[in-house]
Amino acid sequence: MSERAIHLPDELAAQLLGAAARASPLECCGLIEGIRTQGGWRVTALHEAANVAEDLARRFLIDPQKQFDLMRALRALRAPRAPRASETRIIGCFHSHPAGPPEPSATDRAQALEDDFLWLIAGGSEESGFTLQAYVFSEESGFVRVALREES
Repeated sequence: MSERAIHLPDELAAQLLGAAARASPLECCGLIEGIRTQGGWRVTALHEAANVAEDLARRFLIDPQKQFDLMRALRALRAPRAPRASETRIIGCFHSHPAGPPEPSATDRAQALEDDFLWLIAGGSEESGFTLQAYVFSEESGFVRVALREES
């Protein structure tokens, strides 16, 4: 069996890296919409959200209203009578680490709760640029890095 991977269209990778650069030196954040596939996950949309954490330079907290609104909208698309039924769901979150590496921090580890939840992290700075890394969280294993497949 091949390793699990996150398939991320180039334009969505550019959107996330742009959000990180615009927010720097503060953290950006948002939700990942997509589908689970046999080999991992396919990202279909990124939803930027207001960071409502107390310390915007060191933490992120996705605006809960944004998450509730997106959950409702996606649930409505899955309804039996929806004109275009969709299998997409919230499959993860993203955020940036300005002036830090694109890997989970101690704060990220303390806040992670949901099994099989994706985390895309953009690390770097305006000067050096930002790079992306992808992780999946589980209670049993913690954060495990997964392959990130950017595609056009």
